[in-house]
Amino acid sequence: MIELSHVSVVYRKGEENEKCALKNATLRVAEGDFVIIVGPNGAGKSTLMKVLLCELAPTIGTYTLNGRAMRGFSVTQVARWVGRVFQDPNSGIFPDLSILENLSIASKKGIRGLRFRSCPQKAVTLLSRLGLGLENTLNVRAGDLSGGQKQALAMVMAIISDPKVLLLDEHTASLDPKSSVKVMELTRQINEQFGITVVMITHNMPFAEQYGNRKWRIEEGEVFEYEYRPPLRRTHLETPVVLLRDQPHYEPKLV
Repeated sequence: MIELSHVSVVYRKGEENEKCALKNATLRVAEGDFVIIVGPNGAGKSTLMKVLLCELAPTIGTYTLNGRAMRGFSVTQVARWVGRVFQDPNSGIFPDLSILENLSIASKKGIRGLRFRSCPQKAVTLLSRLGLGLENTLNVRAGDLSGGQKQALAMVMAIISDPKVLLLDEHTASLDPKSSVKVMELTRQINEQFGITVVMITHNMPFAEQYGNRKWRIEEGEVFEYEYRPPLRRTHLETPVVLLRDQPHYEPKLV
């Protein structure tokens, strides 16, 4: 799935203030893994995320995704396989559009012929399982939602197009405790039920202990795995949701 082989990233190479932000990282992530990444500020976590998103090319080493070497790929190209949710709840949504319009745009990523008033049933199903009532307010402006609701919407938008990997960059840091738990449970559901590989940066140590089957720590650019368990599979789930390509579209009535 994800392979980093002897990856190092050096900022300002050859200059007096040269900094090695990532040092000889050799990592392998299997399909269905839920990776938790912890470490102090400035340790290299954001640099690692930028490499995975192809925002930053390794100075040396190789990055492979699903058997494909990613050097030379743009952020737009890699978005077909990698979804991302940011720390700021407003960064992953279109605040001036409705929930329905946001879902429609996300579901048509890379596809021509956008229909604003249709969205996949998978999206509505996920929204309903959040217990936030969003599935009943599809015509509400996304910018009027609470922080937790915005982040939940951003996560659903990130997986509608069936990415292979979901990258989460401190996605609960700006939320209140109750909303944080709801969003983390949605994260667990996305990983276990849809089989989407999750890579998550967090400073929340209780979440780091409770969630994920692989735990990494980054210190001064070096990455260490300090815990591993086999990933949970979907067989125990009560009601599996069919992937997007098999889903009908939901046509809500406008109010």
